[in-house]
Amino acid sequence: MADINHRPQIFICYAHRDNESPDPEKRWLDRLLEHLGPFDAQQDLDIWSDEKIEIGSTWDEDIKATLQTAKAAVLLVSPSFLNSNYIRNSELPVLLQRAQEQGVVILPIILRPCALKDVIFKYPDPKTGPDELSLASFQGANSTSTALNSLPQDQQDKVLVSVANRLLRLVSSTP
Repeated sequence: MADINHRPQIFICYAHRDNESPDPEKRWLDRLLEHLGPFDAQQDLDIWSDEKIEIGSTWDEDIKATLQTAKAAVLLVSPSFLNSNYIRNSELPVLLQRAQEQGVVILPIILRPCALKDVIFKYPDPKTGPDELSLASFQGANSTSTALNSLPQDQQDKVLVSVANRLLRLVSSTP
């Protein structure tokens, strides 16, 4: 077990629409948390998504504070993700800058086919940059040609397990 005071914080970045399906197999955040939850429970990982925001909290401040402590970010990428103004303007600029300057690990998971290679994100300022890049620059857990929703459930689970394994390797290499 990792020391709770030194557990890498894992930030999960997703579009709410990708977790709203009546079909539990299409609630992607829930599925990912199902794979990561045991490692959070045994204190190997500190998993954070906006579902941890308490009633009465200042949600924007909670997200910004967590972005500053994250050691890795799992991006649940879909057309809804790419189209989210909040992700584009608030979350990704911080994560991309921290990846460049501090080595934050970015782990994209492609949920549905999308224009991943063609969508450019600017940072540290989401409007003026000056830096910019496509999320396709990061090695994904799966490729754009094998989005999770096009795979059978057992293959989807294998991708999610590979993300859990990568995060555990990240933990074991963190001082």
